[in-house]
Amino acid sequence: MSDSRVVLVDECPDDLVEAVERRGFTTESCAGPDAVFDVLDGGVGGVVLCGDVDTGFVSRVRGRAGVVPVFFLVGDGTASAGESAHGGGAIALDEPEVPAAADSVAARVERVIEFSRWASSDRNSDSLYRTVVEQSHDAIFVTQGGEFRFWNRRLTELTGLSDGELAETPVLSVVHSDDRERAAAIAATRRRGGDAPVSYETRIVDADGNTRECSANVREIEYHGSYGVLVSVRDVTEQRATEARFRGLVELARDLVTLVGTDGRIRYQSPSVADVLGFEPGELVGRSVSDLIHPDDWEDVEEVFERALQTGADGTDPVRYRHRNAEGSWTWLESVGSNQTDTSVDGFVVTSRNVTEQRSYEQRLKRYETIVESIGQGAYVVDEAGVVQFINEAALSRTNIPMSAFVGRHVSALCDAGYLAADQYERAEAALDAVLGGESERERFEIELSLPEEVYVVEFTVSPIVGDDGEVVGAVAISTDVTERKRYEQRLNALHASTRRLTGATSREEVADIVREAATEILDYAISGVLLYDESLDALVPAAFTDEAWAVFGDVPPIPRGTGLTWEVFERGEHNLYRDVDSNPRRAVRDAGVREELIVPIPDHGVFFVASLDEGELADQRIALAKVLAANTRAVLDRVERERLLRKRERELASQNEQLESFASVVSHDLKNPLNAAMGYLDLAREQYGGDELDRVADAHERMAAIVEDVLALARNGQMVEAAERLPLRPVAEAARRRRPSLSTATSRSTPTAGGSDSSSKTSFRTRSATAATT
Repeated sequence: MSDSRVVLVDECPDDLVEAVERRGFTTESCAGPDAVFDVLDGGVGGVVLCGDVDTGFVSRVRGRAGVVPVFFLVGDGTASAGESAHGGGAIALDEPEVPAAADSVAARVERVIEFSRWASSDRNSDSLYRTVVEQSHDAIFVTQGGEFRFWNRRLTELTGLSDGELAETPVLSVVHSDDRERAAAIAATRRRGGDAPVSYETRIVDADGNTRECSANVREIEYHGSYGVLVSVRDVTEQRATEARFRGLVELARDLVTLVGTDGRIRYQSPSVADVLGFEPGELVGRSVSDLIHPDDWEDVEEVFERALQTGADGTDPVRYRHRNAEGSWTWLESVGSNQTDTSVDGFVVTSRNVTEQRSYEQRLKRYETIVESIGQGAYVVDEAGVVQFINEAALSRTNIPMSAFVGRHVSALCDAGYLAADQYERAEAALDAVLGGESERERFEIELSLPEEVYVVEFTVSPIVGDDGEVVGAVAISTDVTERKRYEQRLNALHASTRRLTGATSREEVADIVREAATEILDYAISGVLLYDESLDALVPAAFTDEAWAVFGDVPPIPRGTGLTWEVFERGEHNLYRDVDSNPRRAVRDAGVREELIVPIPDHGVFFVASLDEGELADQRIALAKVLAANTRAVLDRVERERLLRKRERELASQNEQLESFASVVSHDLKNPLNAAMGYLDLAREQYGGDELDRVADAHERMAAIVEDVLALARNGQMVEAAERLPLRPVAEAARRRRPSLSTATSRSTPTAGGSDSSSKTSFRTRSATAATT
């Protein structure tokens, strides 16, 4: 070992330094643990410190130099009183107080360093070193030629021999005299390459003459270039005593205890076989277990059995299967096996219990659980104190709340963790108290569950669980996530509100503003806008955009016919949800960063849109609301257009009425004045002439006056003939003829009067009067 150095820290005893150097090591002293890392290299075989075990220091050494033994010299004999190996790689030794003790510690250091150097050449060096030197509770030693070459402190504790005594003691001398011949034979067979057991039981006699029952496991190795054997010895004295004490308990146990040999045949069964399977004790001994287990279950049992044989496992996981009973039917058993093939038991110890009723109960419970898990709703069970006892997966499927936040904790833990606001918890607490207190058979309430990602609205229905005595022993709650329903209701209310606002709109611009706001409120998209068709431009013109839309699209000019996705939707008259808009060659605005855009047509009037910079946010539910909004918008724009046309017509009629009023004024002035003058002359004529002719003139004047009044009324009121009536032609013609005077009569009476009046003027007067009367 002259090529190895031992680093000693914190003024180790001089006797120990000298003892280590006598072992062929070079020593190097350090003032403190930190100074070790200045000298730590591949030539360091071990480190020795005075003081309590510091596993953190060991980890630092391991991180720098790999598997290097680190020894701690502890006082007051605490190392020998306790375990020799400590987790983390530390090795505790008693601080030497006399030179002989220093030699013993030095010898111990030498053997461990020698072993670590050998172990470092093994491909599993780290795990091997830790198992043998540091972490094993078994006595472990390496033997060559029947002598101890390396051992851990647990062997000194088991044998009661010091390190120096073990170095001079043959291995077989610590074995009980009755077991030495068998142990020597096993060792010789192994050395020749024969079929020797790797595990067997033996007895060891310690320095005080006490016999210890032990289980030994051996492994052939090459130790420093020569054949050697690595032996692990476990003290099972107390275990065997325990087995003896419990042997009687096995006979009285209600569970069935079966010993199965490696050949699969029953070698022993406890008396409880009569209660479990109905057989007499010993009746099944010698039978193969494969003949007694249901054929459909044997494959599973055989797999466990074979795996235990191959791996040498001490025990097996519980396995359930059907076992034939004395009546010839099948009984469900649950068995746990312990592999004792390498012990004196030489077989499998199988403990079985009847689980037929339990399995039937579990199957029913499984059906109930399947139903609970399949309903798609959250299910909770709380006891009478309000502590959650059960919760299904569906209750937490949309959250990241751990199951531990519910099960085994009072419901108030949700409030303490911030998932429920105080007012929300009070609502749940009041409902739960009413049910647990027997005051209500069912309580229904809604609460808001606050999570980092969003707020959920959950509807709960709570009912009591009643025990056999009629008392409430708990409550069951069913929860339904109504977040989407609530959001839909909110959107639907927003749609109704927007419809009410639309009914009061009087212009296209006002309608566009309302639709823009409604699209944002109903569809939850900040980027939205409305484009209306302008007939004079034959283009879709931006009418109302949100600020976010202006920021994304910029100053959007009128979009001419056939351009962009908006025209595609407007002309086709069907909405469309475009994905990955920026890569669509038909988009009107390029490089806007829009990933998703829904465009909805407003037939005959334009379109409105909502857009997102992310994908996958728009749900079918919102698309349906968008279509309703579009239909409402079209109806309002149709009304606005009708009202616009009606106002235009009213203006045209007002202009016409003004013109008619002017015409009426002209008629009133230009016709009534001459008619009044004619009536005046008629009165003068009556003073000079008599006869029916003047009466007819008077009738004509009255007829003319009535016609003038009718024309004035028509011009001022704008009314046409109110009613038409069918008349026979003959009476009308005769009436007209009677009104029209004979032209010859009029002519004959046109001689000059005594007054010297001009006869031609009178004739003209009569003729005009008669003509007016007939017309």
